[in-house]
Amino acid sequence: MTQRLRMSSILAVLLFLLVFLSLGAGCPTFSCRFTVMVDPGHGGKDPGAIGINGVYEKKINLAIAQMVYLKSLGHPELRVILARRNDEYIYPTDRVKEANRIGADLYVSIHANAYRQASVSGVETLVHETQGRGSQSYRLAEILQQHIVSQTGARDRGVKWAPLFIRQAQMPAALIEVGFITHRFEAKLLQSLSYQSKIADAILDAILEFLYKP
Repeated sequence: MTQRLRMSSILAVLLFLLVFLSLGAGCPTFSCRFTVMVDPGHGGKDPGAIGINGVYEKKINLAIAQMVYLKSLGHPELRVILARRNDEYIYPTDRVKEANRIGADLYVSIHANAYRQASVSGVETLVHETQGRGSQSYRLAEILQQHIVSQTGARDRGVKWAPLFIRQAQMPAALIEVGFITHRFEAKLLQSLSYQSKIADAILDAILEFLYKP
């Protein structure tokens, strides 16, 4: 094993331990100004898309969401709650119902994309088809899209509409497709800790911008 691979393995273990030890951390519920549900798409029996060299979308989604959570701990007014904390399957609408139950201010779902043509790449952010350009969900999607493209330099595929499970959200909600795991170069990037960290930074920056710059 090369030194680079050993370092990546060590970082992955440290990240796992940090997430495990800190999941109960953050601002106390009574003192939080904002609560955000971050949803790592798929999980458990549902791997999501399967990309180059058999990479599972669900693993990338969870890794990025955990990083968003960890990075959010430095913001005392913000409480980030993960819709799933490990490799488990939770029905998508149940995740939204839980966000509604706790009165979350935002709902951000993290996914990775796939396509039959291996040349397709880039980042896109989705809102439910009932959300117009003037809606808060569309504004959230635009901010997420701008930050991720700016941080990563990925191809900008824009904000799009789709019939999504987040239609039931009682707060602004958007679904991010952070890249294509069927694109050889992008799949490799999405499995790297440094690139996942860039995406997590972008997501957190976008959340903060939306919440603090109405």
